[in-house]
Amino acid sequence: MNFEQLLATYLGRTVEVFLEDEFFTGQLIFVGNGFFTLSETQGYYAPVELNILNTQAIYVRVLM
Repeated sequence: MNFEQLLATYLGRTVEVFLEDEFFTGQLIFVGNGFFTLSETQGYYAPVELNILNTQAIYVRVLM
């Protein structure tokens, strides 16, 4: 099982993603070939979809 296959098992769950100099929390909504997409809610604003390259993610934590 590779990283994308493992990450795909957590679709719909809230995850934290650590990049080199940034941190995001959001719902995992898509896993593609070499990237994944989070839906991040920032306060009262509409959700923002973030595409993150697998090679940029240093650490991904799945929240309960």
